[in-house]
Amino acid sequence: MRRFCFLILLIFMMTMQNALSQELNCRVSVNYSNLSNTPTPVFQALQKDITDFLNERKWTNHTYDVNEKIDCNVLITITDYNGLDKFTGTIQINLSRPIYYTSYNSPLFTFKENDGKLVFNYLEGQPLEYIENHPTSNLTQVLAYYAYIILGYDYDTFSPLGGSEYFKKAFRIVLNSQSSGYEGWSASDNKQNSRYNLIDALLDKRFENLRLGIYYWHRHGLDVIPKDPDAGRKKMLEALKYVLRSERAKSNSLIVSLFFTAKSDEIVNVFSVSPASEKNEVLQILKETDVSNYSKYQKISNMN
Repeated sequence: MRRFCFLILLIFMMTMQNALSQELNCRVSVNYSNLSNTPTPVFQALQKDITDFLNERKWTNHTYDVNEKIDCNVLITITDYNGLDKFTGTIQINLSRPIYYTSYNSPLFTFKENDGKLVFNYLEGQPLEYIENHPTSNLTQVLAYYAYIILGYDYDTFSPLGGSEYFKKAFRIVLNSQSSGYEGWSASDNKQNSRYNLIDALLDKRFENLRLGIYYWHRHGLDVIPKDPDAGRKKMLEALKYVLRSERAKSNSLIVSLFFTAKSDEIVNVFSVSPASEKNEVLQILKETDVSNYSKYQKISNMN
Protein backbone atom coordinates (compact mmCIF):
# COMPACT_ATOMS: atom_id res chain seq x y z
CA MET A 1 0.00 0.00 0.00
CA ARG A 2 2.84 2.36 0.93
CA ARG A 3 4.58 1.57 -2.35
CA PHE A 4 1.39 2.35 -4.28
CA CYS A 5 0.95 5.67 -2.45
CA PHE A 6 4.59 6.54 -3.12
CA LEU A 7 4.15 5.86 -6.85
CA ILE A 8 1.02 8.03 -6.96
CA LEU A 9 2.90 10.83 -5.17
CA LEU A 10 5.86 10.48 -7.53
CA ILE A 11 3.62 10.66 -10.60
CA PHE A 12 1.84 13.70 -9.13
CA MET A 13 5.16 15.47 -8.43
CA MET A 14 6.44 14.74 -11.93
CA THR A 15 3.20 16.03 -13.42
CA MET A 16 3.36 19.21 -11.35
CA GLN A 17 7.02 19.75 -12.26
CA ASN A 18 6.16 19.39 -15.93
CA ALA A 19 3.26 21.83 -15.57
CA LEU A 20 5.54 24.37 -13.93
CA SER A 21 8.34 24.03 -16.45
CA GLN A 22 6.69 25.22 -19.64
CA GLU A 23 7.31 28.82 -20.59
CA LEU A 24 4.45 29.89 -22.85
CA ASN A 25 0.83 30.70 -22.19
CA CYS A 26 -0.30 31.15 -25.79
CA ARG A 27 -3.91 31.65 -26.74
CA VAL A 28 -4.30 30.32 -30.26
CA SER A 29 -7.12 31.22 -32.61
CA VAL A 30 -7.63 29.66 -36.05
CA ASN A 31 -9.95 31.83 -38.12
CA TYR A 32 -11.56 30.18 -41.15
CA SER A 33 -14.57 32.49 -41.54
CA ASN A 34 -13.59 33.44 -45.10
CA LEU A 35 -14.00 29.85 -46.26
CA SER A 36 -17.35 28.37 -47.27
CA ASN A 37 -18.62 24.78 -47.15
CA THR A 38 -15.74 23.59 -44.98
CA PRO A 39 -15.98 21.13 -42.08
CA THR A 40 -15.26 22.85 -38.76
CA PRO A 41 -13.78 19.86 -36.85
CA VAL A 42 -10.48 19.98 -38.74
CA PHE A 43 -9.96 23.65 -37.83
CA GLN A 44 -10.90 23.02 -34.22
CA ALA A 45 -8.42 20.16 -34.10
CA LEU A 46 -5.75 22.33 -35.73
CA GLN A 47 -6.29 25.05 -33.13
CA LYS A 48 -6.02 22.56 -30.25
CA ASP A 49 -2.91 20.89 -31.66
CA ILE A 50 -1.14 24.22 -32.17
CA THR A 51 -2.08 25.32 -28.64
CA ASP A 52 -0.73 22.09 -27.16
CA PHE A 53 2.41 22.27 -29.29
CA LEU A 54 3.31 25.76 -28.07
CA ASN A 55 2.22 25.48 -24.45
CA GLU A 56 3.15 21.91 -23.54
CA ARG A 57 6.63 21.86 -25.05
CA LYS A 58 9.65 22.96 -23.03
CA TRP A 59 11.60 25.59 -24.99
CA THR A 60 14.31 26.56 -22.49
CA ASN A 61 16.35 25.04 -19.68
CA HIS A 62 14.64 27.27 -17.13
CA THR A 63 11.76 26.43 -14.83
CA TYR A 64 8.73 28.71 -14.84
CA ASP A 65 6.02 29.04 -12.20
CA VAL A 66 2.47 29.41 -13.50
CA ASN A 67 2.46 33.17 -12.85
CA GLU A 68 5.77 33.55 -14.73
CA LYS A 69 4.55 32.12 -18.02
CA ILE A 70 4.73 34.39 -21.04
CA ASP A 71 1.36 35.62 -22.26
CA CYS A 72 0.99 35.70 -26.03
CA ASN A 73 -1.61 35.38 -28.76
CA VAL A 74 -1.28 33.54 -32.05
CA LEU A 75 -3.88 34.26 -34.72
CA ILE A 76 -3.86 32.10 -37.83
CA THR A 77 -6.27 33.13 -40.57
CA ILE A 78 -6.90 30.43 -43.16
CA THR A 79 -7.52 31.82 -46.63
CA ASP A 80 -7.45 28.55 -48.58
CA TYR A 81 -7.91 24.85 -47.79
CA ASN A 82 -7.80 22.05 -50.32
CA GLY A 83 -10.17 19.87 -48.32
CA LEU A 84 -7.48 17.33 -47.48
CA ASP A 85 -4.25 18.51 -45.87
CA LYS A 86 -2.99 21.76 -47.42
CA PHE A 87 -3.68 25.12 -45.76
CA THR A 88 -2.77 28.64 -46.83
CA GLY A 89 -3.12 31.76 -44.72
CA THR A 90 -1.48 34.33 -42.50
CA ILE A 91 -0.11 34.35 -38.97
CA GLN A 92 -0.05 37.17 -36.44
CA ILE A 93 1.77 37.19 -33.10
CA ASN A 94 0.93 39.45 -30.14
CA LEU A 95 3.08 39.47 -27.02
CA SER A 96 2.72 41.39 -23.77
CA ARG A 97 4.76 41.61 -20.60
CA PRO A 98 3.40 42.11 -17.06
CA ILE A 99 4.72 45.14 -15.18
CA TYR A 100 5.88 44.74 -11.58
CA TYR A 101 3.57 45.94 -8.79
CA THR A 102 0.66 46.45 -11.21
CA SER A 103 -2.02 44.53 -13.07
CA TYR A 104 -0.88 46.17 -16.32
CA ASN A 105 0.39 44.10 -19.25
CA SER A 106 2.62 46.15 -21.54
CA PRO A 107 2.37 45.43 -25.30
CA LEU A 108 5.79 44.19 -26.38
CA PHE A 109 5.59 42.72 -29.87
CA THR A 110 2.96 42.63 -32.62
CA PHE A 111 3.86 41.08 -35.94
CA LYS A 112 1.82 39.96 -38.92
CA GLU A 113 3.43 38.24 -41.87
CA ASN A 114 2.76 39.35 -45.41
CA ASP A 115 -0.47 37.86 -46.76
CA GLY A 116 -0.35 34.37 -48.19
CA LYS A 117 3.07 33.56 -46.78
CA LEU A 118 1.97 30.78 -44.43
CA VAL A 119 1.53 27.48 -46.29
CA PHE A 120 1.55 24.13 -44.48
CA ASN A 121 0.26 20.58 -44.45
CA TYR A 122 -1.77 19.20 -41.57
CA LEU A 123 -3.78 16.03 -41.04
CA GLU A 124 -6.22 15.76 -38.16
CA GLY A 125 -5.03 13.14 -35.70
CA GLN A 126 -1.43 13.28 -36.85
CA PRO A 127 0.82 14.64 -34.08
CA LEU A 128 2.79 17.83 -34.67
CA GLU A 129 6.43 16.83 -34.55
CA TYR A 130 9.42 19.10 -34.12
CA ILE A 131 13.02 17.94 -34.08
CA GLU A 132 15.60 20.68 -33.63
CA ASN A 133 17.87 21.03 -36.69
CA HIS A 134 15.81 18.44 -38.61
CA PRO A 135 12.75 20.06 -40.24
CA THR A 136 9.73 17.76 -40.31
CA SER A 137 6.96 20.14 -41.39
CA ASN A 138 6.62 23.80 -42.29
CA LEU A 139 3.93 24.29 -39.65
CA THR A 140 6.11 23.17 -36.74
CA GLN A 141 9.09 25.08 -38.11
CA VAL A 142 7.01 28.28 -38.17
CA LEU A 143 5.60 27.65 -34.69
CA ALA A 144 9.02 26.88 -33.19
CA TYR A 145 10.48 29.95 -34.87
CA TYR A 146 7.87 32.22 -33.27
CA ALA A 147 8.23 30.48 -29.91
CA TYR A 148 11.89 31.52 -29.90
CA ILE A 149 11.07 35.03 -31.14
CA ILE A 150 8.61 35.38 -28.24
CA LEU A 151 11.19 34.11 -25.76
CA GLY A 152 13.87 36.39 -27.19
CA TYR A 153 11.74 39.50 -26.86
CA ASP A 154 10.66 38.59 -23.33
CA TYR A 155 14.21 37.84 -22.14
CA ASP A 156 15.43 41.13 -23.65
CA THR A 157 13.16 42.98 -21.20
CA PHE A 158 14.80 41.39 -18.16
CA SER A 159 18.51 41.64 -19.00
CA PRO A 160 20.60 43.52 -21.59
CA LEU A 161 20.45 41.53 -24.85
CA GLY A 162 19.13 38.64 -22.76
CA GLY A 163 17.16 37.16 -25.66
CA SER A 164 20.16 36.54 -27.93
CA GLU A 165 20.26 32.81 -27.28
CA TYR A 166 16.68 32.41 -28.45
CA PHE A 167 17.01 34.73 -31.43
CA LYS A 168 19.96 32.60 -32.55
CA LYS A 169 17.79 29.49 -32.26
CA ALA A 170 15.16 31.19 -34.42
CA PHE A 171 17.85 32.05 -36.96
CA ARG A 172 18.97 28.41 -37.11
CA ILE A 173 15.38 27.44 -37.92
CA VAL A 174 15.45 29.97 -40.78
CA LEU A 175 18.68 28.49 -42.14
CA ASN A 176 17.38 24.94 -41.85
CA SER A 177 14.14 25.85 -43.63
CA GLN A 178 15.55 27.74 -46.60
CA SER A 179 15.74 24.64 -48.79
CA SER A 180 12.12 23.68 -48.04
CA GLY A 181 10.70 25.78 -50.86
CA TYR A 182 8.22 27.50 -48.55
CA GLU A 183 7.99 31.30 -48.53
CA GLY A 184 9.20 33.48 -45.69
CA TRP A 185 12.52 31.81 -44.96
CA SER A 186 14.75 33.45 -47.56
CA ALA A 187 16.18 36.92 -48.10
CA SER A 188 15.12 36.62 -51.75
CA ASP A 189 11.41 36.69 -50.81
CA ASN A 190 11.70 40.49 -51.00
CA LYS A 191 8.89 41.20 -48.52
CA GLN A 192 9.56 43.25 -45.41
CA ASN A 193 7.37 41.35 -42.96
CA SER A 194 9.01 37.97 -43.44
CA ARG A 195 10.54 35.59 -40.94
CA TYR A 196 13.94 36.07 -42.51
CA ASN A 197 13.87 39.86 -42.35
CA LEU A 198 12.63 39.88 -38.76
CA ILE A 199 15.36 37.67 -37.35
CA ASP A 200 18.03 39.21 -39.57
CA ALA A 201 17.23 42.61 -38.01
CA LEU A 202 17.05 41.28 -34.46
CA LEU A 203 20.58 39.88 -34.76
CA ASP A 204 21.98 42.91 -36.61
CA LYS A 205 24.59 44.74 -34.50
CA ARG A 206 23.08 48.05 -35.61
CA PHE A 207 19.93 47.24 -33.65
CA GLU A 208 21.55 46.22 -30.39
CA ASN A 209 20.84 49.74 -29.15
CA LEU A 210 17.14 49.22 -29.81
CA ARG A 211 17.22 45.95 -27.88
CA LEU A 212 18.98 47.72 -25.00
CA GLY A 213 16.24 50.33 -25.20
CA ILE A 214 13.65 47.58 -24.78
CA TYR A 215 15.48 46.46 -21.64
CA TYR A 216 15.67 49.94 -20.09
CA TRP A 217 12.09 50.72 -21.11
CA HIS A 218 10.71 47.77 -19.18
CA ARG A 219 13.07 46.77 -16.39
CA HIS A 220 14.25 50.24 -15.35
CA GLY A 221 11.27 52.20 -16.63
CA LEU A 222 7.84 50.63 -16.42
CA ASP A 223 8.81 48.32 -13.55
CA VAL A 224 10.07 51.33 -11.56
CA ILE A 225 7.24 53.80 -12.27
CA PRO A 226 4.78 52.35 -9.69
CA LYS A 227 7.24 53.21 -6.88
CA ASP A 228 9.16 56.13 -8.39
CA PRO A 229 7.44 57.71 -11.43
CA ASP A 230 10.07 60.37 -12.09
CA ALA A 231 12.98 57.91 -12.03
CA GLY A 232 11.08 55.45 -14.21
CA ARG A 233 10.25 58.07 -16.84
CA LYS A 234 13.86 59.23 -16.98
CA LYS A 235 14.97 55.69 -17.80
CA MET A 236 12.25 55.43 -20.44
CA LEU A 237 13.53 58.65 -21.99
CA GLU A 238 16.99 57.08 -21.97
CA ALA A 239 15.47 54.02 -23.67
CA LEU A 240 14.12 56.22 -26.46
CA LYS A 241 17.62 57.60 -26.97
CA TYR A 242 18.85 54.05 -27.52
CA VAL A 243 16.10 53.54 -30.10
CA LEU A 244 17.16 56.78 -31.79
CA ARG A 245 20.71 55.46 -32.17
CA SER A 246 19.43 52.40 -34.01
CA GLU A 247 17.20 54.52 -36.21
CA ARG A 248 20.18 56.67 -37.15
CA ALA A 249 22.25 53.55 -37.86
CA LYS A 250 19.60 52.31 -40.33
CA SER A 251 16.50 54.34 -41.00
CA ASN A 252 13.01 52.96 -41.67
CA SER A 253 13.88 49.56 -40.26
CA LEU A 254 11.38 46.82 -39.52
CA ILE A 255 12.09 46.38 -35.82
CA VAL A 256 12.17 50.09 -35.00
CA SER A 257 8.74 50.25 -36.64
CA LEU A 258 7.62 47.25 -34.59
CA PHE A 259 8.78 48.94 -31.39
CA PHE A 260 6.53 51.93 -32.04
CA THR A 261 3.63 49.74 -33.21
CA ALA A 262 3.67 48.23 -29.72
CA LYS A 263 4.57 51.34 -27.74
CA SER A 264 2.99 54.44 -29.33
CA ASP A 265 -0.04 54.57 -27.02
CA GLU A 266 2.10 53.73 -24.00
CA ILE A 267 4.50 56.58 -24.85
CA VAL A 268 1.62 59.07 -24.87
CA ASN A 269 0.27 57.79 -21.56
CA VAL A 270 3.64 57.80 -19.80
CA PHE A 271 5.02 61.16 -20.94
CA SER A 272 1.78 63.13 -20.84
CA VAL A 273 2.51 63.83 -17.14
CA SER A 274 6.14 64.82 -17.70
CA PRO A 275 7.47 68.32 -17.03
CA ALA A 276 7.66 70.54 -20.10
CA SER A 277 11.40 70.08 -20.64
CA GLU A 278 11.06 66.30 -20.64
CA LYS A 279 8.08 66.44 -23.01
CA ASN A 280 10.07 68.56 -25.46
CA GLU A 281 13.00 66.15 -25.39
CA VAL A 282 10.72 63.16 -25.98
CA LEU A 283 8.95 64.87 -28.88
CA GLN A 284 12.24 65.74 -30.55
CA ILE A 285 13.24 62.08 -30.47
CA LEU A 286 9.86 60.90 -31.73
CA LYS A 287 9.87 63.42 -34.55
CA GLU A 288 12.92 61.62 -35.93
CA THR A 289 12.16 58.02 -35.01
CA ASP A 290 8.41 57.65 -35.63
CA VAL A 291 7.16 60.24 -38.11
CA SER A 292 4.02 58.29 -38.99
CA ASN A 293 2.68 58.56 -35.44
CA TYR A 294 3.90 62.09 -34.70
CA SER A 295 0.41 63.63 -34.76
CA LYS A 296 -0.53 61.20 -31.97
CA TYR A 297 2.53 62.18 -29.95
CA GLN A 298 1.67 65.87 -30.13
CA LYS A 299 -1.05 65.09 -27.59
CA ILE A 300 1.77 64.80 -25.05
CA SER A 301 2.40 68.55 -25.08
CA ASN A 302 -1.31 69.30 -24.63
CA MET A 303 -1.84 67.11 -21.58
CA ASN A 304 -1.07 67.81 -17.96
